[in-house]
Amino acid sequence: MALHFHPNASAQQLADVIPHGLAILDRNLNIISENKKFRVLIPFSNANFQTRWLQAVHPDDVRRANASLQECMQSEAAMRAEYQIRDQENWCALTLDSLLATGQSFGLGGNGGFIVTVSDITPEKKAELSQRKLVKDAEEHKQLQERFIDMISHEIRNPLSAMLHCTEDIMEATLAEEHHTLSFSRIKKSAETISLCISHQKKILDDVLTFSKIDASMLLLSPRRVQPKLYFKDPISLFHPQFYKNNIQFDYQSDKSYTGCGVDWVVADLDRMSQVLINLLSNAIKFTAKSDDRRRIRVSIGASQDRPSSYPPNVVFFRSGETALSLDKTSSPEWGDGDYAYIMLAVKDTGIGISNDSQMRLFERFNQATPKTEKIYGGSGLGLNVSRKLCHLHGGEIGVSSKEGQGSTFGFFFRVRKTTGNWKDNLGTKNISEFDKVCSDIQSLSVQPHKGGELTSEVRIPRDPPERHIEELSQIASPDERTRNTRVIAQKAIARIGEIDLKNTIVRSILVVEDNIINREILSKKLRSLGFRVIEATNGLEALEVFQNQRADCILMDQEMPMMDGNEATKHIRALEKESQNHIPILGVTANARLAQRTEMIEAGMDDVIHKPFRTEEIIAKISQFVPTKLEMQTD
Repeated sequence: MALHFHPNASAQQLADVIPHGLAILDRNLNIISENKKFRVLIPFSNANFQTRWLQAVHPDDVRRANASLQECMQSEAAMRAEYQIRDQENWCALTLDSLLATGQSFGLGGNGGFIVTVSDITPEKKAELSQRKLVKDAEEHKQLQERFIDMISHEIRNPLSAMLHCTEDIMEATLAEEHHTLSFSRIKKSAETISLCISHQKKILDDVLTFSKIDASMLLLSPRRVQPKLYFKDPISLFHPQFYKNNIQFDYQSDKSYTGCGVDWVVADLDRMSQVLINLLSNAIKFTAKSDDRRRIRVSIGASQDRPSSYPPNVVFFRSGETALSLDKTSSPEWGDGDYAYIMLAVKDTGIGISNDSQMRLFERFNQATPKTEKIYGGSGLGLNVSRKLCHLHGGEIGVSSKEGQGSTFGFFFRVRKTTGNWKDNLGTKNISEFDKVCSDIQSLSVQPHKGGELTSEVRIPRDPPERHIEELSQIASPDERTRNTRVIAQKAIARIGEIDLKNTIVRSILVVEDNIINREILSKKLRSLGFRVIEATNGLEALEVFQNQRADCILMDQEMPMMDGNEATKHIRALEKESQNHIPILGVTANARLAQRTEMIEAGMDDVIHKPFRTEEIIAKISQFVPTKLEMQTD
């Protein structure tokens, strides 16, 4: 719609209807004239433009804005600056250019001056920031994908290379008829290697598929009646050939806690928990085979009525955050209504162990709350990530204790519901695929005697493991050397994460001083929902009493209150602080919008002022602007 002006309309009236701020400055940056929009976007009343403008700029942008202005003054080149407005999420763009003194209508002297425009660019800036975030997230996602592809490529290409060489050996052996016995031995060895490689590739692909389903919230547990102690024999048996080939002594034992907890038949998804056990056994065999000392692996199973803090006592669990606990699926109706119990398994080996640096990375990675900090494709590989996520789905957790050169113990637990049953077809053999059985049979070829060979010793894996008291599994057992080593590492890792969390924490305790009961209750409830501890006071006198007797990290101080107002209370608090030399941020909260009222609050000792009405994110952002600096100083 076109605008029509009366012929007698003044230049000021014309300027005031422009949707952008406009001002004329002299060479000393004094404001000669300004329009209405300029006063809205740069509201402070200082006569000097530089001071007035910088008061309107967000503290994070002040230095950059002032540098741009100084450069413009020195070079006399046109300036354009984008900045965020103080106390708001809005953005502005300001331009400043020389203006020649072509006439006296602008009130400029012979040296001329400057013309300034300022525009609200919030929609454009938010779109730009949103686009930048999308680009950054896309780059991070691309890097994760590339690391994932590199890892999968490396894991799969190595077995393919081995299979290719074994195929060549088989072809050569079949042609060497004059050395039949030797050829048969070579064929068996090559077939076993191919089988191992294929099993490894299948495990990688299974892990990738499982991880993808978990990540997309598509993985569902399938609970059924089972007997855990009997069930795990079959997946363990898959490793029988590898135990023998690598000269590893193996034990499968049941701790007395299993019977003591009254566990027999339970409702659980042991197919998924077998996947965890298989991952841990695969790693144990790989690292134990590299050991020059006595090679031994033991799987132990126990139970607990309460959520374990450790199992065995020499396993240090990763911390289960709220996100992990929320993944527990064992409370849904299909799990029945039996009593809860926790099945606990541990895989202990005498392998080469895990270095302190690697353990530190494990605990830092698995104790971080933010998903982006969990480098899911690095470090210990995909298997441990999948195992831990499966434990979370089943109401459990996983942990480790290790010392380089002294072996490792990985323990995990999962929640089940007790039940009754006597169905023989539920013993758990169905989780072993025909593919896995064939691979295991092929691997067994190399440990079976052939013509002229000697009988091999048998690695026995009992279906019903013997129950006995295992000293190191006792809850009152003393920690061994590698347990103490891992506990120290875990404490250091958690402390380091705690320092990072502390520096990123907005505040822990807030004193809300507000006489309006409705406003006070609403604000306090919102802050508590965000995890803050809230102390309330209804006037300045109560605030002083709280300040002297309780610790608060920040004070939200209303201005207008009975008994003692916010300004007076702030002055008293600042006087008391001189004795302790400990400054606490005080943020004024007021419905008064005049500059003079704001100035009074700042002069009283308040660090900043928040104007009502405000959104929750605005007050949180304002608190975070002041509190982290104080917390960082305390942690140095």
